[in-house]
Amino acid sequence: MTTYKELKGTNIEAVSSDPSNPVLGQVWYNSTDQAVKGSRVLAAGAWATGGNLNTARYAGAATGNPGGSLAFGGYSGTAYVGNTESYNGSGWTEVADLNTGRGYLGGAGLTNTAALGFAGNPPSSLAVTELWNGSSWTEVNDVNTGRQALGGAGTTTSALAIGGFVALTINESWNGTNWTEVNDLNTGRRGFGAGGDDNTSALIFGGTPPGNMTQTESWNGTNWTEVNDLNTGRFSFAGAGASATNALGFGGRVDPPQAAQSVTEQWNGTNWTEVNDLNSAAKDNFGSGTNTSAINIGGTQDPPILANTEEWTLTTKVGGWSSANSLNTARMKIGGVGIYTAALAFGGEEPANSAKTETWNGTNWTEVNDLNDDGDEMATAGTQTSALAAAGYGRPGVCESWNGTNWTEVNNLNTNRGGLGGSGADNTSAIAFGGNSSQDWTLTESWNGTNWTEVNDMNTARRSFGFSGVTNTAALAFGGNSDPSIRDLTETWNGTNWTEVGDLNTAKYYLGGFGTNTSALCLGGALPSVTANVEQWNGTNWTEVDNLSAAASSVSGAGTTSNGLAFGGYTTTVVATTETWSDTVPTTVTFGDS
Repeated sequence: MTTYKELKGTNIEAVSSDPSNPVLGQVWYNSTDQAVKGSRVLAAGAWATGGNLNTARYAGAATGNPGGSLAFGGYSGTAYVGNTESYNGSGWTEVADLNTGRGYLGGAGLTNTAALGFAGNPPSSLAVTELWNGSSWTEVNDVNTGRQALGGAGTTTSALAIGGFVALTINESWNGTNWTEVNDLNTGRRGFGAGGDDNTSALIFGGTPPGNMTQTESWNGTNWTEVNDLNTGRFSFAGAGASATNALGFGGRVDPPQAAQSVTEQWNGTNWTEVNDLNSAAKDNFGSGTNTSAINIGGTQDPPILANTEEWTLTTKVGGWSSANSLNTARMKIGGVGIYTAALAFGGEEPANSAKTETWNGTNWTEVNDLNDDGDEMATAGTQTSALAAAGYGRPGVCESWNGTNWTEVNNLNTNRGGLGGSGADNTSAIAFGGNSSQDWTLTESWNGTNWTEVNDMNTARRSFGFSGVTNTAALAFGGNSDPSIRDLTETWNGTNWTEVGDLNTAKYYLGGFGTNTSALCLGGALPSVTANVEQWNGTNWTEVDNLSAAASSVSGAGTTSNGLAFGGYTTTVVATTETWSDTVPTTVTFGDS
C-alpha cells in the first residue's frame, strides 16, 4: 500500500495545536485533541429561487428533486386541495388532482412520474393511499392506521409511513401492494422532517410534542436508533434525504411564537451542520430530494401563504474572504478595475471628492498619478494598464483614459451623470449606463476610443447600483436606487439590448461588484442600514455566500468569482480595508467529518 510519505514526501507531523495557516491537502496529528486532522475544501450549498407554484399552499407533500418534482395536496387558505403540479426544473404545470383532496399527508417517490401519497386530513385522520403513474392518481391499499402530520420516505414500491398526530410512534412499511406495521419509533412525534430512498434506510428529525424537538432517529430496516440531535429544535418543516446517512432539514416553526424559520441543516451520517438558510422563511413547507440536491415548496408565514420554490445545490467550492493590506488612502465610492493580482483604484470620497489613484500588485497598494478631475461613482472599464473613468459625481461628464502611467481627458459623455455603471475591455471599448443628474437615467452610451454614442436603454432607471463586466458587449447591473424604491432588479446587456433577469435576494444600493454578466459577486451595500451580505450570480440566480468581514456600503471591487478583491467603503466611517476573495478556501477538519 502506498504511504502518505510516498505520496507527499514527508511523514504526518505531530503537533500540539493546529497550524495557523495550513495549505490545502496538509495532514497532521493534533496530540492535544488526539486526532488526525487535515486541510481540505468543505462542500457547501445554497438555495436559489425557482418558479412559483400555480396554487399557493402549505402542508402538502412532494417527491423528486429540482430537475423534476411533484407537489400534491395541501391547504390553500380556503380549502384542503387535491391539486397536483409537476416541476420541470424551471416552472410548475398543473396535472391531474388527487382523488381525495387533503393536507398534512405523507409522500414517497424519487421523481415527478412515480409517487405515493398517503394518510392526511380532513375531515379526520385519513388512511387513504394513492399511486401516481405520471398522468393520474389511483387508490391503492390503505395504511393500517389513519393519521396526519406524518413523515414519508422511499419509493412507490418501497416506502415508510412514520409517526404522526398527536405523537404517534407507529411505523409502517410499504412493499408496493400492502402496508405492514414494523418496529416503532423510540419517541412519538408529528410535524418532523424525514428522508430516505426506500424502506430499509431512513432518517427522521425534529417535530413536536413536546416543544421544539431536536431528536433524530435512524432506521436500518429493522429498528430505529437515536443519533445526534439537530442544532435547532423545530417542527412543521421540510426534509429531504437519500438514506440514514444523507439528509437536509429546512424551514419550520419554533414555539413560542411559532414564527416561520429559514434555518437549514445538513446531515452527514454523524452530525448536523448549519448551512445556508432558505431565502424566505417558511413553516408547514414541504420538499424532497437529497442533501446535495433538494427542493423546498410553499409553506406559510401566517400570512402570506407561499407559492415559493427554492432549489438547493451542494457544491465542492466554498468561497471566502481574507484580510489583505489596506489602501494608502481611505475612500468610498471608488472606481475599480482589473484582476486579483493587478488592480486599479481611482477617485472616490475621503469624504471630500478624491482624485487619488492606486495600483494593486497582489500584495500591496502603491500611489500613482492622480486623475485630472476628482469625483466618485464613475463608470469604469478596462485593466490596470488601460482603463477609463467616465463622468461621476463632481465630474461634469468628464471622461479620462489611463495608459498605465497617466490620465488623459478625452471626449465627454453625451449626458452628464453620476452613480452610473460601466463595462469594457480597455480604454478604447466600453459602455456607460444608468446614473443620475436631474433624474434617474436608463441611458446607455457606447465608447469606441474616440466618441460616445447612445445605444439602447436599460429597462429600469436607477443610480448607485452594482455592476460587472469586462467587455462592451456583456455587462450586468444589479440593485440600486430609484426614488422612492431600493431595487433588487438585475439586468444583463448582450451588446444590443438590456434584459431583466433573476433578482437579488436582498434589495440594496451603494453596493459593489465584480465579475462578468454570467458570473459575478455583489458586495455589501445599504438596505438602508449597511450590510456585509455578499451574493454570487451564476448567470441565472443570485445565491448568498460568505459575508464581508464587516458591514459596509460603497465598497469597490475587481477580479472574478474565482479570485477577486474588495476595497474601501463606508462602515461607520470611510475605510481603507482590502479583502481578497477565493472560491476555494481550505478548512481544517478532523478525519471522519464530512
